[in-house]
Amino acid sequence: MFRYVLRNMWRRKARTFLTVFGIVVGIFALTVLGALSARLNQQVKGAEAWFTSKISVVPSGSSLFGGSEGYLELSKVDEIEAVPGVKSAVAGFGLTLGEESIGFGAPELIVGAELEKAGDLLSLIELNRGRLLQMGDERKAVLGSTLAEKFEAGPGDTVELRGKDFEVVGVYEPTLSAPDGFAFVSYEDALNLFREANPYFEVRDIAATIDVIPQPGVDMEELAARIAESVPGVKVISPAEAEKQISQFSLIFNAILLGIGFIALVVGGLSIVNTMIMSVSERTQEIGLKKAIGAETGSVLGEYLLESAMIGFFGGLVGMLLGLLAVALLNRATASSNVAVFTVTATVVVGPVVFATLLGTAAGIFPALRAARLKPIEALKED
Repeated sequence: MFRYVLRNMWRRKARTFLTVFGIVVGIFALTVLGALSARLNQQVKGAEAWFTSKISVVPSGSSLFGGSEGYLELSKVDEIEAVPGVKSAVAGFGLTLGEESIGFGAPELIVGAELEKAGDLLSLIELNRGRLLQMGDERKAVLGSTLAEKFEAGPGDTVELRGKDFEVVGVYEPTLSAPDGFAFVSYEDALNLFREANPYFEVRDIAATIDVIPQPGVDMEELAARIAESVPGVKVISPAEAEKQISQFSLIFNAILLGIGFIALVVGGLSIVNTMIMSVSERTQEIGLKKAIGAETGSVLGEYLLESAMIGFFGGLVGMLLGLLAVALLNRATASSNVAVFTVTATVVVGPVVFATLLGTAAGIFPALRAARLKPIEALKED
């Protein structure tokens, strides 16, 4: 039957091509945006693993990703550590690696932490090679995987961070999220870099964030609420709130993806319905002859459903392959900046083809039923 259906499709080459082309366009866009969404979702999951493993304390009016020009007094560290259930509170200071570091995804940052207390915090990410920062380290850094690749640096190498040389003592495992672009240094080193970049800013003993590590067995949501009640003038971001803020970044891309899928559904579906109705009209006498010599209704129904499904399948396959080609070319174009904008997953490869095939099958149901219900005598009388 497959060979017969292919021959029927080949009867009207131009019409079949235009129908398939309409599906190709929609599936191409669906594949590219699907790869973009897959990359973003990877980043969201990785960021959740980092930010939901601790409680973040930021200046009032700020969020997990900034939004306030204020800073925290270091005295807040002692106030937070006095709250029952807190194991350690680590003052942190972050600044961008440079203006060129701002691009797709999270910016590349220099992140300073109080090394006296930061052992648990720095251990939240698995180390790939080298060692973690230790108390007393000065002008030393542990790099996220993306930065290590960008600088082509490993333990023992020297990298330049905002014009200053730092010895790399360790490299973290990839997290597919923001920390991959972080260079972790001591709090003092980060503050000194900030002072040099902002010579007119009156820098006191301040922190941009305070990361809180709970004692074992302590409920972090309850602890976050206690900190908010006990320490005035700060905003406490619990793991649940952090997860909510992070997930908002993927909502718009997933909404766009659904929109593209809907457009592909409408455009592709209507073109297949139109093609199959025309096909049934042109083959009315042929259908009548088949039924007159014994063809069953189910056989005729299956033939036209298979034809519409194959139109969807071919359109989906070509659209997916073109989409993967575009994704590969775009990723190669951004490789020099160590930025991977797209990620190809099994869902990105299989999903569009399955979607297009099901779309073709669904769109062919009405024309197939019309063909299957034709009465032989009436069909043979058609001109």
